Amino acid sequence: MSNGNVLIVLGKNGSKKFELQVTFQTTVGELCAEIEKETDIPVNCQRIIYNGRALNNHAEDMQKDLHNLGLKSPAKVLVLGKKPDEEDENYKLMKKWEISCDSVTNQVSSIEKDILEMERGFAPKELFDNLPKVEKKINCLAEELMKILISLDALSFKEDQKVARAKRKCIIDKIHSLHKKCDEMVASVKQLQSTKS
Repeated sequence: MSNGNVLIVLGKNGSKKFELQVTFQTTVGELCAEIEKETDIPVNCQRIIYNGRALNNHAEDMQKDLHNLGLKSPAKVLVLGKKPDEEDENYKLMKKWEISCDSVTNQVSSIEKDILEMERGFAPKELFDNLPKVEKKINCLAEELMKILISLDALSFKEDQKVARAKRKCIIDKIHSLHKKCDEMVASVKQLQSTKS
């Protein structure tokens, strides 16, 4: 990359200042992605202002390169936007439930590995002896998932809190697939118990 191809972008978001080095061929979308790394403001929440006009007003603007938009180095840009709903109490609660959901995911994965080992006949005898406990543990995890689901359902977000709403939907989808996996695992455990007896 020759120096003539380097475009220095001096950005400002509130009191935060940052500097990026990109090329003139960088698209607006790529610039927004770099700005997200610097500011934590998601691309869809950003408005990039250069010389009094927004660079990313429309979806098609994201494909345009900075050279064709007339940016000169160093280009001073103002970044409008904020982190989505970060201070919102419901958002914080949702983050807490997401962490709980991740914890359940890890436990489900661990039990699933044990069940696979037993199905293949490679598991130690103690695991087979503990099948009733395994089934109980799976049911407890499924119950925990239901509690998280109910808590998420109780959270309310405004229409414009798109990022938070999308995040909640993502966690809910994950819980549904985990729940299905728990049901399958209980069925496997019952099958193992019937073959053992």
